[in-house]
Amino acid sequence: MQFSEPEAVFSKVDITEDQKKVLLDTIRRKMTANPLKIRVDFALTCTQFDGIDIIKDALLTAKHRVNDDTWNVSFKMIAPPNYKVEVVTHSRAEGEAKLREALAVIKSVMKANKGSFKQKGEPMLIGTQQDEPDVNVLIDTQKANTGDENNEDEEDNQEGMGNVDLTENVALADDSDEEEKKE
Repeated sequence: MQFSEPEAVFSKVDITEDQKKVLLDTIRRKMTANPLKIRVDFALTCTQFDGIDIIKDALLTAKHRVNDDTWNVSFKMIAPPNYKVEVVTHSRAEGEAKLREALAVIKSVMKANKGSFKQKGEPMLIGTQQDEPDVNVLIDTQKANTGDENNEDEEDNQEGMGNVDLTENVALADDSDEEEKKE
């Protein structure tokens, strides 16, 4: 209300116009909304001879087409083939639109160069724990890549060891070595 009708608010207060101007500027500055960080995760793969260069070209093309004086969209690698694109904005709708625009550019460049693009999810707001999703993606990727191999290795190790008491075997081996040396 102090912005839309300042006279109604300040009519009962005895201050000068300069003081009113400073007060309104201070209120505007202090009451600005916190910016939102919006993020989308996606995967890029390309099996062409110059696949890495194609992925790099797709990300740089999107960065140059989307970024301008008012927007700064950033692209980062989480772990191959997973990437993320983020934007900081005051308007969620405009930020999501910029992210979708960037993803469309990436998709078109990858498709033109016989690469693949897969969006991992919808745009999401990132709070103070912004690194947590990166860790979760890495863990999920690692589990998907390793599958049940770790469980089989553990079972093989347990079966191969049996019920051996290593302290007794070492002592017996030491005694037999000493007897051989005496002879």
